[in-house]
Amino acid sequence: MAKDNLIILVHGMGTYEPGTITAEVKAGLVAALKFADHEFDYMENVEFHEHNYGIFLDDFRKAESEALAQFAELGINNSIIEQLGKYSENMGGDKFFYTHILDVIYYGLTLWGERLRVSFANELISKMKSAVLKGQRVHVLGYSLGTALINDTFSKIYRDGDTTDKFLSISDHKVDHYWSIANVSRILHELNDINGANPTNNVVHDGNGGCIKKMITVSHKFDPFTRIKTYSREPIRGRFQQPSGITQLNTHDLTGYLSDPDVGLKILYDLYGGTAGITEQMLVAGSKKYKQSTLNSQIDGLEEKWATVINSIDNPVGSVENILALIKASKEFNDRLAAFIPKNLGDNV
Repeated sequence: MAKDNLIILVHGMGTYEPGTITAEVKAGLVAALKFADHEFDYMENVEFHEHNYGIFLDDFRKAESEALAQFAELGINNSIIEQLGKYSENMGGDKFFYTHILDVIYYGLTLWGERLRVSFANELISKMKSAVLKGQRVHVLGYSLGTALINDTFSKIYRDGDTTDKFLSISDHKVDHYWSIANVSRILHELNDINGANPTNNVVHDGNGGCIKKMITVSHKFDPFTRIKTYSREPIRGRFQQPSGITQLNTHDLTGYLSDPDVGLKILYDLYGGTAGITEQMLVAGSKKYKQSTLNSQIDGLEEKWATVINSIDNPVGSVENILALIKASKEFNDRLAAFIPKNLGDNV
C-alpha cells in the first residue's frame, strides 16, 4: 500500500551516490527531533524518491585543463577562463572546482542543462500522475543547484489547462509543499536566461497562478552561496526562513540546514500537522537547545567579519562574473570562518 506522502528529493552540486541525499535529509530531521527531545516515526507515512541528475554529469566532468578549454568554445572570454583557472589552482586539489563549479557552468551554459531539465520533467510528470492514482500527496525538497533545476523545469512544464504527456496542469497537479533549501535559481537564471523561468515572476510560487500549494524558502544568513543574486521572492501561503546558527564550517550543508528545529520540525509539521505531536513549547525548547550547540557566540565579532566578506565581493556585471563572485565569497568565508573558530572547537566543526 502506498504511503500518503511522496517527497521528491533533488540534490545540490557535486556527485551524489544513490541514497546520499535521503541519508542527509533523514540525519537532519533526526537531529531536529533530538534537540526537541521528541520521538516521532516520521517515515511511517513518507516515501522518499531521489532525482539524481548528477549521474548524467559524472561522465562529462573533464580534467581541469579540458574543461577550461571547453569553456572557450562556449564563448566565455579568455580573461574569465584565466580567472577560473587561477581559482581552481587555489582550491588545493579538493575537487571543489570539478564537482561544484563545473556543475554550475555545465548546467547553466551547455546543452546538458536542457537534457537534465527534460529528464526531470519526464520523471516528475510520471510521478505526479502515478501519485494521483495512488492517492498520494506530492512534495518536493530541493537543495542548492537542485533549486535551479526545479525552478527551470517547473517553469517549462506547468501550464493552464489539462495535463498531457508533456505538461502538468497548474490547477490539477500542484505540488503540496516545496521546501527550497539554499535557493540559487536566480544566479543560474542569469546564465541560461530561460524564457518564462525568471524566479522573480514565474509560476514557481504559492500565490494565484502558482504551481505550488505552500512554498517554504530557507536561506541561511551565513551561507555564501545564497548571497549573490539572492532569492527574495516572499511566499504567499508558506514562509521564508533565515536560520543563522553555525555548527560547522560548511554553512551550506543540507543536514546542517535541517538540523535546526525551526526548520526540521516545521517540515514534519507541514507533513503531519498536529498528529506529529510537535507543540509550540517543544519548538521553543528545541530551538533553545540547538542555539546552545552553535558556535556563533564563540566567534568574536561574527557579524562584522561576515559584513567584511560580503562587502569585499566584487560587484558582478555579467552572468559568468556572478559565478566568479560566488566562488570568491564561498571560499573566502570558509577560510575566514576556519580562522575565527576557537582552536579547542576544531574537532566539533
